[in-house]
Amino acid sequence: MSKEQQNPQNAQEQYAEAIAAELIAHLKSGTAPWQKPWEPTMSGLPYNHLTGKTYSGSNTLKLMMQPYDDPRWLTYKQAQSVGAQVRKGEKGVPLIRLITHVERTVKDENGKPALDDNGEPQKEFVKLDFPYIKTFSVFNAEQIDGLPEWKPTHSPQHEWENHQRAEALLTASGAEIRHRYGDAAYYWPSEDHIVLPHKEQFPNAGLYYATALHELGHWTGHESRLNRDLSGGYGTLSYAREELRAEIASMMLTRQLGLPHDPSRHAAYVGSWIQILTDEPTEILKAARDADKIQGYVMGLEKEINQEPKKATAAPPEPVEKTTNNIARPSENVQTAFSNGVSEQSPQGSLNVLKHQYLMQTATLSASEKQHRTVLEHALEKTISGLPVDIQMQARINFYRSHVQDTAKKYETTAERQAETGIER
Repeated sequence: MSKEQQNPQNAQEQYAEAIAAELIAHLKSGTAPWQKPWEPTMSGLPYNHLTGKTYSGSNTLKLMMQPYDDPRWLTYKQAQSVGAQVRKGEKGVPLIRLITHVERTVKDENGKPALDDNGEPQKEFVKLDFPYIKTFSVFNAEQIDGLPEWKPTHSPQHEWENHQRAEALLTASGAEIRHRYGDAAYYWPSEDHIVLPHKEQFPNAGLYYATALHELGHWTGHESRLNRDLSGGYGTLSYAREELRAEIASMMLTRQLGLPHDPSRHAAYVGSWIQILTDEPTEILKAARDADKIQGYVMGLEKEINQEPKKATAAPPEPVEKTTNNIARPSENVQTAFSNGVSEQSPQGSLNVLKHQYLMQTATLSASEKQHRTVLEHALEKTISGLPVDIQMQARINFYRSHVQDTAKKYETTAERQAETGIER
């Protein structure tokens, strides 16, 4: 096995140790990506300049630790393919990819390549008995000559003005947000609500929304959402682990939304993070993976902004600001969700929207119906285990879409029958 093709467990452990060591050094010097305050820009997450796709999980964190402002990255060959050239002496950043399937040419009964209708050899994806980790290196656009100039888009800052995208995300989430005077900002798992200081207590809107999104990251850990362990009390390592996930996710979200970042609120966790990463380097891979899920879940809610039905008159404002959405009936807004372009999102975004609708429905079902759904979910995951990632993603999208639509039709049919007999729901 070549150096680039390594045993998954060994390769992941080596990669984790390298990232953990680098991150510990940054934490000690106060230069970890989320320890550095920044002014709001729309630079976004690191992405491949050729494909336009953002990197994920620990690869994202690895790239965000590099000393570059430009979010564009390319392999050496990709740079050459677009007429650019990596400068002599520049060093790439090593990343990893898990290879579970390989593409092979289909053979006929005579052992010759089988041809398709166009006379081209047919290809198929074959699952490997022994998946492996492939390492590859990428270079930042600042290390490459011949690429178009990149200019960050700065978000204008005002003394106070609602950030439309962030405000819409908070509303679309349905999270209950309680505003209280004081300096505490936290998520209360047992009551499933977020507590924030009043908006006017923040020096500007950006810091308010950055704080709110950090707490929304914790909110996604509820058992009805991403189901993370939120049982650790303040000061425990379990609590610090959750804070690490929320802080990395918050960093990803604020970068995408063009919000500022203030690291001072979480400086108290630095010692615990260093201890965790020293004792268990692979924790950084788990944290980066969960943080990627958090930001994907939150950003996936963005398409739900236009799903709420317009009301004839606006309700009078409450004296104390509070954002709360009741759980919708299964039939509520489902068709709007599909007509408003779930398919226009990335696959992960579409999946997040559909799963959110699915969970909203599940909350209104009977115990037996909930149990039936759980059995089907386990059957799905067992069936698609080991398939290519893109096929797994599409299978999950199809699963959640069909169940959301079927349940919606069931409730709509029930409503029509009740209307015919004069029975109110």
